[in-house]
Amino acid sequence: MRVLFVYKYLTAGGVEAVLRARLAGLPAEGIEAHAWFLHDLGGRPTFAGLAPLVHVGDLDAFARFVDEGGFDLVGTIDSEEVLPALAAEGAPPWFLECHSGYLENLDYLRAAVAQRPRAVLTPSRAQAELIAPRLGGLVPRVVPNALSADFAAPLSAVAAPPPRPVVAWIGRLDAHKNWRAFLALGERLLGTVDALELWLVGKAIEEDGADRLLAAARDTGTLGRLRWLDGVPHPRMPALLDAVRACGGLVVSTSKRESFGLTVVEAMARGCAVLAPAVPPFPELVEEASCLFAADDLGDAAAKALRLLRDDGRREEAGRRGRERALARFAPEVAIAALARELRALVASQPSAGAGNPRA
Repeated sequence: MRVLFVYKYLTAGGVEAVLRARLAGLPAEGIEAHAWFLHDLGGRPTFAGLAPLVHVGDLDAFARFVDEGGFDLVGTIDSEEVLPALAAEGAPPWFLECHSGYLENLDYLRAAVAQRPRAVLTPSRAQAELIAPRLGGLVPRVVPNALSADFAAPLSAVAAPPPRPVVAWIGRLDAHKNWRAFLALGERLLGTVDALELWLVGKAIEEDGADRLLAAARDTGTLGRLRWLDGVPHPRMPALLDAVRACGGLVVSTSKRESFGLTVVEAMARGCAVLAPAVPPFPELVEEASCLFAADDLGDAAAKALRLLRDDGRREEAGRRGRERALARFAPEVAIAALARELRALVASQPSAGAGNPRA
């Protein structure tokens, strides 16, 4: 069985991390998987060792690849540009995946389901609830994302952990991920804890993003204790998270919403205590109330972060329980097997009847 996954941009983001896990894990299920990207924006290091399975080209090249590739199934991830090629006569069966947490990016779904995909897949219950009204009666199926194998590997001691506890934030530097709220939180924490570092891990997406970050760090008084780790390759992220865990730190999200919350799941898998806003889908991932803060309430976030930083037992227990939950649901052997079952079922199924005819 051959499957092709399609996504617009080859970057160092969450979708690429998910696709890496799929390309590496699906062969064990008897499925040869490939990924196609329309634009290369520097994300190839995410797929180290898997280069023959990664393809980049425009829409015409994509259409030829699909026509000649002998694929049993094609899945498009929030990439409506490829729908004409997939809806063409003779094209292989196809399905939609919706991973975007940006509301403004979801309007395409209404037109896309009219093209009769085999199904609509999405990675969390919260995301399924969000997109359901846009699907014209189709019922989205929840298929959780798989972790890359390195995140599920056994924990080990870190030879030279950072000398001070680290509060780390991971993501794109955009308004939706809400990086400014992290600096505001850092300002509160640094006013209380002397021995503390802030790590901001991610790329600026705006041309003047670095200047904006510098100005915001100066305004919040965090510049002297802030490290900006720009463009850390995904294969190096487990070691970074291990360092955060080993120094008595934690990982914080200030995102306004996510479709899945991969960075939080990855941190949990490496045994890090995490702190996230109580907005979808984080309550699906983080069970401890002490690790969820009220949305937009940085006072609550700071109080809970301080409790985790100061209480070794609480923090270590949160990390231990988080790792157990992450591996039980998202370890490669679990989540990839679930995805493989879904892919086989889609190949065997009949095309949907379009809007107004529920499936799943």
